[in-house]
Amino acid sequence: MFEKRKLMKFPLGLAIDLVGGSEQRLRKLVDYGVLVEVGNTVEIGSEYLNFFEEVLNVNEEISVLSVKECINTLKENIGYYLQETNAHRKTGYQDNVRQILKKAGFRTLKNVVDLKRNMDNAYKQEPNYVIKKKKLQNLDEKSHSIREMIRECEKLMDSEHAFFSMANDPHMAKTCSDVKHDFVEAYHALMEIDRQIISYINQIEQQNRLYIKIRKLKYLQDQLLIKTDTNIERVLEGRSPLWMESRQYSKIRLSLEMLRENDQIVKVLRRIAERNGMQKTARTEADPLTEEDLQEHIQPLKEVDSAEVWNAFLASSYNLFDFILRYDYKVKRSIEEHATLFCQLAILHPDECRITGEYATYQNIEYPIIYAK
Repeated sequence: MFEKRKLMKFPLGLAIDLVGGSEQRLRKLVDYGVLVEVGNTVEIGSEYLNFFEEVLNVNEEISVLSVKECINTLKENIGYYLQETNAHRKTGYQDNVRQILKKAGFRTLKNVVDLKRNMDNAYKQEPNYVIKKKKLQNLDEKSHSIREMIRECEKLMDSEHAFFSMANDPHMAKTCSDVKHDFVEAYHALMEIDRQIISYINQIEQQNRLYIKIRKLKYLQDQLLIKTDTNIERVLEGRSPLWMESRQYSKIRLSLEMLRENDQIVKVLRRIAERNGMQKTARTEADPLTEEDLQEHIQPLKEVDSAEVWNAFLASSYNLFDFILRYDYKVKRSIEEHATLFCQLAILHPDECRITGEYATYQNIEYPIIYAK
């Protein structure tokens, strides 16, 4: 019945078959509250339905409030830890914070996956254009809400220096690193989702405009006014779309093994060539290579060894963006390529970066000030 939960309500006959054909077993499930009887139908109780969806990780709903609740609970336990004097209870609050951090990272990634699935389903399966567009707009708002929750949690982890300095625990440090990695992965996925949602909405608008034009043309065709009120004949005469062209036949290429081993095929090909006036052409040898062709030619590439740049940055005193601008790449690079390298290094080495929280601007590009630890 859980596999068919999309039906929500089951007729009694179908429900009996799903529980093994025993009406007594069905009655026990109803008495225990696992199933709820509504008239001549039954449905799974909401408590059990939510429980199975959480355990099996198949819940498709995007719950931003659950992440916000995790953050609020996180603040509470950090406050309890800082005010507690008993060592044993302090350890308990510290373990609670670590578990809540894991839960926040897991739920954030799950929300991003569900958001991507719901976005594709809304665009590909919703037949109503108005509802389809509204669903995508609502998903876009949820995407911004998830991003706001990520920033709030990262801000909390950066601001609670007192807690993390007192809770000197290697497990806590690893958990914080894993959660930050999850947030970076979720943030990049959200950027791609936002881009896809904008693309889907634009396609819906374009399809809607095309649908309106087609309906108008259909109306004019029914009223026998399409030739007098439109220039459709002149437009079609000036175009030659692929579906109006004659059918193209692809050439059949025979393998070399077949030509070498089958003499009948060779005879047929020769007869076809003679019928079409084709004669065998002699192949000439290619010209010998010149001295210039044998010279060594070197072409510089724009590829940059990110590991080499990072090691050089660790030995410098500049911030990351200024160092990237000053580094000698041997070839000329654009500001967009510098910005891309900056993002790559910051993502690949999050634990070795010291983010000051300050920002600077270079050629209309705002970037955070990052130093090596």
